[in-house]
Amino acid sequence: MENLKMKKPKILIVDDRKENIISIEAILQNIEAEFIRAYSGNETLKLALDNDIALILIDVQMPGMDGFETVNLMKQVQKTKHIPVIFVSAIYSDEIYKIKGVEVGGIDFITKPIIPSILEGKVNIFLDIYKQRKDLEREIELRKIAEKEVLAHKERLILMNSILRHDITNNLAVLKSAFRIFKRTKNLEIINEAEFYIAKSVNLINRMAIFGQYLDSPRELSTFDIKQILSPIIEAKSSLEFNVKGNSKVLADETINSVFDNIIRNAIIHGKTKRIDITIINKGQICEIHISDYGIGMPDEIIDKIFEEAFIYGKSGNTGIGLHIVKTAMENFGGYAYIKKHEPNGITFVLEFLVPGNK
Repeated sequence: MENLKMKKPKILIVDDRKENIISIEAILQNIEAEFIRAYSGNETLKLALDNDIALILIDVQMPGMDGFETVNLMKQVQKTKHIPVIFVSAIYSDEIYKIKGVEVGGIDFITKPIIPSILEGKVNIFLDIYKQRKDLEREIELRKIAEKEVLAHKERLILMNSILRHDITNNLAVLKSAFRIFKRTKNLEIINEAEFYIAKSVNLINRMAIFGQYLDSPRELSTFDIKQILSPIIEAKSSLEFNVKGNSKVLADETINSVFDNIIRNAIIHGKTKRIDITIINKGQICEIHISDYGIGMPDEIIDKIFEEAFIYGKSGNTGIGLHIVKTAMENFGGYAYIKKHEPNGITFVLEFLVPGNK
């Protein structure tokens, strides 16, 4: 939060005579502030727009645009209208000019010769007000940052819960089916498959425990090797033909496993595919991964809805929670996911990851 640290307040001193500015700077030399000089009304307006000014000390009598005219224009601009202004003048000391100074937006009027203690005292008052305002702004900004972090934690907890609920429910469905078949056939290979899905569920819970550790630390993504992520998923789907081209390391967290698992599971269960091609393409700052199946495809009218959490389609009436997990996880990685048609049949999921060095 380096950008939230308090910087020295800036005081803009305006006078067409350089010696007068130097004189004021000498009076205020013990004040912790950065002094900026302007020698005309136009220069004052530009500097006030380009800087965060805490206070303006401006001479009334200047050639061209005088101090009154300058402040009047400044008060009509949103960024500069609230900057406190103290008029300084040796000639215009009558009450009528002090009133005019207030009317155009000044908050005080000091006449020359300047009494150093009075000027220093008044400047300190307005700098204190400025610092209090900046402290308040900083506190508000810190609160916003904290609120965003809390919201991010909440979203990550929701994602973790969705992954656990979705993936373990699917694994339990496979186990239920496996035991039903075993009761009928007494085929021991079914027990091996059941043990695999039990181990897979335990592994998922362990991965989520690791992912949960991120909740107590700043949001950081890690580097993952795509082929290492794909290897156990492909191994578990031995009945499918896989063709994988390319490789890359990408930025993600532990939910990356569920991203690929859900896409491949969707291609098998809903797409009825027997083959999946995975192409990994490095494109500078991003890695683009195409996961193409050769299944029954997807109607055009649902392609834009498939990532919605509550979307339901088909005879099974299954919701889109798995693909919603994919979309949410990819967004958390700073990436993107979308679908396009795969010729001659099937669909292609496209995943865009950031690569290391682009956090």
